[in-house]
Amino acid sequence: MARMEIISGVERRRRWSKEAKLEILAEADQPGARIGDVARRYDLHPGQIRLWRKTISHFSASPSFLPVQLVDDVGLEQKPAVRPAPVFIKILLRNGRGLKVPTDIERRTLASLIACVEAA
Repeated sequence: MARMEIISGVERRRRWSKEAKLEILAEADQPGARIGDVARRYDLHPGQIRLWRKTISHFSASPSFLPVQLVDDVGLEQKPAVRPAPVFIKILLRNGRGLKVPTDIERRTLASLIACVEAA
């Protein structure tokens, strides 16, 4: 059954102290807590809690500094630790067939492949 609340008179606008906001946010951040349930307990819109979470966490985060160690330039002969993913191209032939080949394929090899696929 739906709940209906009738508010007569002047529309109210509540002011929440930072401590009250932090208390509500802490309750909403508990494991298993749902923002909608917390919002109903405090007679808030769930979007208000999300907005507080965004603004308070943005301003209350103090800057942190991490230690940095400077090293010499990497030698040119040193290869990168991670190999880049291969890039493929798809070639559609006149007979409706297609080839998917790496971009660094040699022209002679590609020509041979195309001839084989077109002839088949």
